[in-house]
Amino acid sequence: METHDRLVRVLVADDDEVFLEILAETVEQADASVELASDGLSALEQLSAGDFDILISDLNMPRMDGLTLLRQVRTFYPHILCILITGFGSLESAIQALRLGAYDYIQKPFMMEQVGVTIRNAVDRVRAYKERASLLLEIENLQRKIYSLEGRQYRGSGDNEGPGLLLEVAGGRPDAFLEKPLGNPGRAIAALEALKGLKRDGIISDSELDRLKKLIVSRIESGRL
Repeated sequence: METHDRLVRVLVADDDEVFLEILAETVEQADASVELASDGLSALEQLSAGDFDILISDLNMPRMDGLTLLRQVRTFYPHILCILITGFGSLESAIQALRLGAYDYIQKPFMMEQVGVTIRNAVDRVRAYKERASLLLEIENLQRKIYSLEGRQYRGSGDNEGPGLLLEVAGGRPDAFLEKPLGNPGRAIAALEALKGLKRDGIISDSELDRLKKLIVSRIESGRL
């Protein structure tokens, strides 16, 4: 179950009800939330009223075509990933969409496997961005907590030589840097940054990351840094 701040929200715009249902089902299979719009103008109205991450839009729609909608989205909602659905033989429109900043395009008639991969890639990209943003916010909060404790007497190891913290972490167990006291707030911050990099590179899991952050926070709060 996605937490609210990490839920990926997708808007699908198409005047063909059959394609709408097919695309909506594919989005749901990617564990994302989906809402539907029957034309370009309705899609723009929904975008202004909601917080969406991805737009999947058909090229040919009444009231506002897909390229016009794409231009509006890139101007007012540049963070939204846009996927344009083009008709058979509309390669020129697809190229134009990419030049306007579309993330990708889907060409009709399409194979469901191809559509599924395109949508999953977009959802995974947004989800990874949300996870990084959340992790950075946590690190910023921890940094503020560390700096608020700068007046304490930090217990150092007395040995400032040897490999850097990142090498200590990457070279052995992920929590190897916790075996000896950290000498100052800078090393604690470096530890958090190292953990962030290890998570990004897939070396440690989400659960391992949470466990290690809790250990660091515990040391900060107990004054054992």
